[in-house]
Amino acid sequence: MNFLRTVISLCAGFQSYRAIRDVPPWRAVGYLMVLMAVLGLVLMGSFVPWALGYAEEVVAWVEGNVPRFRLEGGRVVADDLPQPYYAGNEQMMFILDTTGTVTNADMRAQQGILFMADRYLMWVRFTNPPTTTIQTRQATLQGFPDGVVDGAYVRRLVRTFLWVAMPVVYGVVVLVGTLSALLQAYLFAGVATFTERSLPSPLTLNQLLSIAIHAVTPAAIVFTVWTSFRLSGVNLWLVYLVVYGVFLIGGTYACRNPVDGEDDGE
Repeated sequence: MNFLRTVISLCAGFQSYRAIRDVPPWRAVGYLMVLMAVLGLVLMGSFVPWALGYAEEVVAWVEGNVPRFRLEGGRVVADDLPQPYYAGNEQMMFILDTTGTVTNADMRAQQGILFMADRYLMWVRFTNPPTTTIQTRQATLQGFPDGVVDGAYVRRLVRTFLWVAMPVVYGVVVLVGTLSALLQAYLFAGVATFTERSLPSPLTLNQLLSIAIHAVTPAAIVFTVWTSFRLSGVNLWLVYLVVYGVFLIGGTYACRNPVDGEDDGE
């Protein structure tokens, strides 16, 4: 409950930053970690439905374009198919060839996947001027479950991957968010310390650091909500920096100027 009240007060106005001005750095960092953990859960919660919806689109494409073949022991079994087998169009292409005739991406397609005897190759072609580039990823089929590769197989594979990958992705999101916010806070506190020396009642390094860490709250919430709803039309990083800058400057100014009845030396 204290955490929620702190979040609301930090977003509601600048005067609330006086309450966290003298918080020790270790407590400020602890608050930041909890904030990133909560916002990370929100991001993951919005990602799962999107990922499952995208997976259903892939399943529909597989059922409409990919012929039935099997994976057994990390190898493709498709003896009854004429090879090389092509399906799809210039946007998305599927190729199956266990004979070794086709071993590279087909540049006619924007993206695609090639199944060979014991491995697969995925590619994406970028046509941004001035040159056309292609990115590929090739890996063996070892570790893939045996079975007929169809829509149901792809659906099971995606869901299994999500169960395994989500905790790792969540940990990375929380870690990156925390470290990024700390880096911003330390940079501001370090630079602001020099300017504070010329003021009659300068803020200390620890006070500036606490303010900078807590000022991340409104900007991080805006970033999370914007990303979760997949809104577009603006530069999200610019919005983040503007919101962070407003609360950082406003909170610092409010902490430097005591409210009525408060001792300047607090």
